[in-house]
Amino acid sequence: MIECYHNLAKKSTVILLLIIFLFNSTEADAMTPTDPEYSKQEAIWQQIGAQKAWDYTIGSNHVTVAVIDTGVDIWHDDLKKNIWTNPYEIPGNNYDDDGNGFVDDVHGWNFVENNNDVRTSVFNATDDQGAVSHGTIIAGLIGAVGDNGQSGVGLNWKVKIMPLRAIDNEGNGSYKEVSEAVLYAMNNGADVISLSVVGTHYDESLKNILKLAYDRGIVIVSAAGNDQLNGTGNLTSNQHYPVCLDNGSAVNWIIGVSSVDENDRLSNFADYGSCVDLVAPGEGIYSTQRYAPAYGYEKEFNGPWQGTSFSVPLVAGAAALLKAAHPAWSAGKIISSLLKNSDDIQGKNLSFASEIGFGRLNIGKALENSPDVEVTDNYFSLKKYYFDSNTIYTKENGAHYFFAGSGDSKIVAIDSVRSLNEKNDEVYALVTHGKYYFVDFFNYQGRKWKEVAVPVEDYSVNRLPVNIKVLVNDDKRTVQLEFLETIKKNGKKTTKNTVFKAYDWLDNN
Repeated sequence: MIECYHNLAKKSTVILLLIIFLFNSTEADAMTPTDPEYSKQEAIWQQIGAQKAWDYTIGSNHVTVAVIDTGVDIWHDDLKKNIWTNPYEIPGNNYDDDGNGFVDDVHGWNFVENNNDVRTSVFNATDDQGAVSHGTIIAGLIGAVGDNGQSGVGLNWKVKIMPLRAIDNEGNGSYKEVSEAVLYAMNNGADVISLSVVGTHYDESLKNILKLAYDRGIVIVSAAGNDQLNGTGNLTSNQHYPVCLDNGSAVNWIIGVSSVDENDRLSNFADYGSCVDLVAPGEGIYSTQRYAPAYGYEKEFNGPWQGTSFSVPLVAGAAALLKAAHPAWSAGKIISSLLKNSDDIQGKNLSFASEIGFGRLNIGKALENSPDVEVTDNYFSLKKYYFDSNTIYTKENGAHYFFAGSGDSKIVAIDSVRSLNEKNDEVYALVTHGKYYFVDFFNYQGRKWKEVAVPVEDYSVNRLPVNIKVLVNDDKRTVQLEFLETIKKNGKKTTKNTVFKAYDWLDNN
């Protein structure tokens, strides 16, 4: 018997209700990973071409997927290696090291309880156990570690999952909390946002923040909902949100996802209509679950689950695989590839032929039909950094953009480390504040996360740092400063290079 989680909490009209659609039924009986539970997932992976996709890529630790949901079990043995870590935050020091407004947000943020615990509490015996596991199930479909001999696999064997808790343990939340989570994802480097939540009220603020996230290169994937059985599943006449927020727009900037069964027929619970862009399997789903045996959560991996909630992470995971293979691709290009390379299943859905979007997800075909990445200097020239007074700018495709400011510190020189994956870009600025000099470190978003004083013995005009250069060797960064000496030799000013080791790290990914 299918148990349906349509939890409606009494909320203020100001804080609008979001509903997680979650179904659980009693347990039913290319590249092949060693994971022991893979056999329970194999049919789903075959249906969407995952084995073929894995011949091209198994993902990348430089791609981040934000899971906006009930939280994720970040200590789960099959997930913890793929959990996102904020590289600019020092754990446990009760200080906002990176200046993003969140203290000790090492692995994301909990917008429900407003703290850094993203694991989903299990202490309350009255909690909805399906909702408690919901975010962990989704995270496992996107990125459970593959070929490690544990549980099952995610579509990405390597990825970074950013857990953002915006839905409570009863499956309820507000647009405000979801909007805050989207903003966090956008400001902290997410490439894809997975939204397995559905509400019935339109919200302009949520629309604006999601559109801004798309404009900044983030792929947004949203659930269609599970209302077909109660007669309100036609999204053309009964719009739900956020899935329908781009409905009628000239640009398809949200991938609306519904569910099909193992035979590619629209699931009898799944919504359909003008807001649906793609369908993916949403029945017979097995994945990682919240594990806390002392509190009744005894299985690390289980199923079968069903619902459009679980179709969403398959599409979000597919977007992440495309981003791993093509790091320079825009959100629009990734969305276009997923849609045009989907499988036509209209013949199996005659009653819904025009109501299920472009077809059923096929990530294997999308990767097979996408051109290989060409690593050339032309890519690096797309984005250059330069400065004027106390401002750093970027030049991209002929246009100029603000990148970062140094406040009342004057910039003397800058250098940068650029890569194919823009999220690995780093910018270093030599600045002067009064008679003192500093090296400022900026991440790819223009956020200053570190400042180091330059140990100049004499700050007089006789010895001034005038240039900065970053040396890269086997992923190690060493800052080198060039000093101008006013001491004359043979009637000429001389310069000399002094190595100032302000920054030195090794990327273990």
